[in-house]
This record gives sequence, C-alpha cells and structure tokens, in this order.
Amino acid sequence: MIGLSRWRAPLASLEAADRWGLVALPLVAVVLRLAYAATLPPQIVVTYEADPLTYDQIARNLVAGKGFTGASFYYPPGTEHPTAFWDPLYPFFLAALYWAFGHSVPLVRAVQALLGGVAVALTYVVGRQLVGQSPRPWPFVREGTASGNAGGPPASSRCGQRAGLLAAAISAAYPFFIYYAGHLLTETLFMALILALFSAGFAAAATGRLSWFLALGVLGGLAALCRAEAFPVALVAAGWAAWAAGGRWPRRMGLAAAGIALVLAVMLPWGIRNQLTHGQLILTTTKLGYNLYKYYHPLMTADQKVAVVPFPDFGDRTEPQREALMRQQALRFMLDDPGRTLRFMLTKLGLLFKIVPTNEVNQKYALVSVGSYGLLLPFMVAGLVMAVRRGGRFWPVVAYVLFSVATKAAVFAGIRLRMQIEPFLILFAAFAIVALAERLRPAGWAARLRPAWLALSQRRPVA
Repeated sequence: MIGLSRWRAPLASLEAADRWGLVALPLVAVVLRLAYAATLPPQIVVTYEADPLTYDQIARNLVAGKGFTGASFYYPPGTEHPTAFWDPLYPFFLAALYWAFGHSVPLVRAVQALLGGVAVALTYVVGRQLVGQSPRPWPFVREGTASGNAGGPPASSRCGQRAGLLAAAISAAYPFFIYYAGHLLTETLFMALILALFSAGFAAAATGRLSWFLALGVLGGLAALCRAEAFPVALVAAGWAAWAAGGRWPRRMGLAAAGIALVLAVMLPWGIRNQLTHGQLILTTTKLGYNLYKYYHPLMTADQKVAVVPFPDFGDRTEPQREALMRQQALRFMLDDPGRTLRFMLTKLGLLFKIVPTNEVNQKYALVSVGSYGLLLPFMVAGLVMAVRRGGRFWPVVAYVLFSVATKAAVFAGIRLRMQIEPFLILFAAFAIVALAERLRPAGWAARLRPAWLALSQRRPVA
C-alpha cells in the first residue's frame, strides 16, 4: 500500500492525455507484445537471417568467461574468434539477463516487451516535445528557463498531445514493432534508446541544464554501442542542443563538450577492449568493409539476393585489417562503375521502404504489412514534408531520418533496418493525420466560412 500511495499522487496530477500516453498505451503495448511472445516456441526463432543465433552465442560466451567471441564474417563459418564485428550492447544486454536468470529466451522476450512499452511512452513524450508548447521531458518535470529557444514558436500544446497520443497508439499496436520484440535482435532496445536520446536532447535544449546534457551523452553512447549509426547522431545532437539552449558561447561550448565527453566515455571501455584484443582503438564495429564489399561486389545483384561472394586472400591479417582490405576493394568496385553504384543505391531505397516483404511466403504477413505500414506510408511522407517546412525542433529528427536513409542506401537496406527510423516516421504520420483532421472537422470549416458569411451579411442591398 505504501508503494501504491507513492505513485498515486504523481499519477493523479497528470492530465488525461498524459495518463494515456505514459501509462495506458504503454501497458497495452506490453500486453500485445507478451501475447505475441506466448505464441512463439521457447527457443530462438530464425526466419531469414541468423543474427539472433550469433547474439545468443556471444552472450553465452560472455557468461562462460570466454569474452566477446563468436561468429565473424571475416572467418570461416562455424568458427569463433574475438570479434568487433557485432555491435556490443545487445549481446551484453542478453548476457546480463542470462547471468542473472539463466539462459531463457522467453525471459528476453518479456523484457523486450517492457522495452516496447517504454518506447511507446517515449514516442508520446517526443511528440509533445516536438509539437506542443513546452518541450519539457516529462509531465513530472518542471520546465526550464533556457535563454534561447529550440526552434521558434511551436503549435498548440493540445495539438502536441493529440499527435503524441496518436503516434503512441499506433506504435503500441504496430505489427512490425510487436514482431521484432519477440525476436533476439537489436531493434527493440535501439528504438527505446534513440527515442530517449532525442527526448533528452530536446530537454537539454529547452532547459540548458547540465544534467540533461549528461543524460544525452550517456544515452547517446549506449545507442551508439547498440547501433554504430547512432554515434555521429549523438555527437551532433549534443552540439545542436547546446546551440538551441542559448546563452553565452562559452557556456554553450561547455555544455556541448560535456555531452560529447559522456558519449565518448560510455564507448571508451569497448574501444580499450578492441585496442587490447585487435591492436586498434575501435569505438563502434568492423562491419562496414564487409557490407560494402559484399553488396557492391561484381557478382552481387541490385536486389541483394546473392548469398555468397568470393572473399580476397586475407592471409594472417587481423579482423580490423581484413575489414580495411575489404573496404578498400569495395570502394574500388563502387568507383569503377558509378552508374551501377547509383542504380544499386536507388534499389536499396526501394528495399528499405517496400510495403510487401519479399522474403516472407506467409500471405497473412504481407496483408498485415499492407494494412499497417502501407496505409501509413502516404501520411509518413506528408508528415515529413510538413516537418521540413516547419523546421525548428523538427530539424534534428528530419536530419536523423535522412541520414539514416542515406546510410542504408549507401551500404545495405531492408525492412528490418527501417525500424531504426520507423518511430519517427510514425510521429510524422501522426502529425499529418492530426493536421488533416483539424482541416476537415466542422468547426474548422465554420471558422473559415465565418468571415465570408459576415461580409455577405453586412452588404447593403442595392437601391
């Protein structure tokens, strides 16, 4: 009873929209993800890629004291080596669960269901921060008094609540999010981290408080260890938040430096491990060379369906040296035929945003995709255009989406990789739907017709 009374007062102080966005919809998300997980067998399910097996393998090796070892595409299949090929946070996340509770795939799915609920709550928060009058991080937290502003006068708080609530509701029941929460893949953890990173960034920009810049740094470092693409995003986010916070330039530079320093501090242990293991201070991963080499090799097709391409002679090179060799040869492939390279990139864009998965034979799965992502896609595009036109706080989100799309088009693309930006695409769709509803509602039309009606009614009859 004491625990319940502790939470009763803060929850009672929330507005109705906040209770839906922070409590009710996240609970719905957790229930739906747990329900889907209950339909899966208690072991790892492998559909069209073996990444879950490798993440599980590395996690079990960590628990067994073998270090960060596992399969690496730079070595023969079936062998284990110390590797920096895989982003480290997710295997460590699995290892922590295995160490505490034993090897249990259903437990991982349950924890990821909770992370899915957190992501839904953060979707609502980021929606309010983007569109509402106040970019405060949470309804429990007082607004700051930064001397600058994060992008000009935004729309009404009520509009922000509606857009955030709609985005949270869509995310709670979004089939792709539910699907990936049931599998041992990085997507669910990363979505929660990248949303938290942006929420902390908006809070830092609004308040100018050092604590939020430190939070941004920690979250940015964790997101970068989960997916390497988040590393430059975290660094730029710290700089943008410091600029948007306003004030004197020495203070802005100090806040940006604090955020960036925390990003690097969180990633440094992984870099030191790679220095000791591979002889290089690698902060992210060694997979870029492999991906570029494979997906631009002369034998590869634009649809990325070639399973195996011949590798160069590695000799006794280390893993980072093998990555550098493949990257060097891949760049040669790309530069030797620029037209082919451009055609491959455009095809990757289509693979990233395709509506019907081509690697799934289940017709129901295709119908679910058409009925969810397919219906939202026009609103996602419209919302993105609206975000570009509005600018301000939308710029960091737009920049992240465009950067992520560009990296996927340049390297490797697929529906799974779209999950890294899909929470923000859903936010864009929610903004477009709310704006359309405002235009179509009767009160809106009445407000537009009233000036014309008054003008007509005040005209004097002609004598």
